[in-house]
Amino acid sequence: MADNSTADRRSNIPGAANSQALARGLHILRMLVDEGESMTATEIGRRIGLHQSSASRILATLSEAGYVRKNEAGRFVADYGVLALASATTKLPLMQRPRPALEEFLSEHPTLTVSICMLFRDEMIYLLRAHKDRDPLVYWSGGFPLNISSPGLRLVVDLDDDDAIAILKVSRQRFGWGGRPEVVPATEEGVLAKARSLVDDDVLILSEWFHQGHIGGAIPLDTPEPHPVALAIVDERAEISPEKLTVLLHQARRVVEHSFLNPARDSNL
Repeated sequence: MADNSTADRRSNIPGAANSQALARGLHILRMLVDEGESMTATEIGRRIGLHQSSASRILATLSEAGYVRKNEAGRFVADYGVLALASATTKLPLMQRPRPALEEFLSEHPTLTVSICMLFRDEMIYLLRAHKDRDPLVYWSGGFPLNISSPGLRLVVDLDDDDAIAILKVSRQRFGWGGRPEVVPATEEGVLAKARSLVDDDVLILSEWFHQGHIGGAIPLDTPEPHPVALAIVDERAEISPEKLTVLLHQARRVVEHSFLNPARDSNL
């Protein structure tokens, strides 16, 4: 009979109430991708509260599908089949439709970097990032502490306290606690309170949170998708004032939201 801790780990797997096998397989795949390190079936089973034989069966299915494989040491790692899934994401509307609008906006403001970001459960996903002199970056997630992300914090501040603090804690566990200690509060509660106090005219501006001279801001977007999305602007040269950045964020929001209403502007890139 499973102990309470094992039962708790099983109950924390998203989607397990509807299809345990599928949910466990997806959870294992995500764990291998997130960890970036090889694991044995026994280690994986222990992490999610499964017997080694059950974990092995799931891993065999994922391996047959091309999503995981055994390395030279006989330990499981994510396989390149996951890239086939990732490549399909570049065709999603939030990554395609705004691109012409962003390019037009950046032609008038060539020193800025503009991003469209989504808060998906407890993770910040950068769907699109553009700068006039660089190729657009389509899809990026991970590696950046949420407590110093202007789009992440702008979306988090609209959540209930418990949900917002839980997301910040997960980010701390994954990516650490970034920012300048003399500016950024040291606790999740402190960051949440300070970020909320900085929201003005629907915009969150973070000035010198990341490093001296750095300024960035974010504003929520109204999109066809059900998940919270924000648009962020960063001035890497730190030549822009918070007031000007607020105006630009509202301008950029208008052109991006208009692109969602006009499918004819979809990019074929």
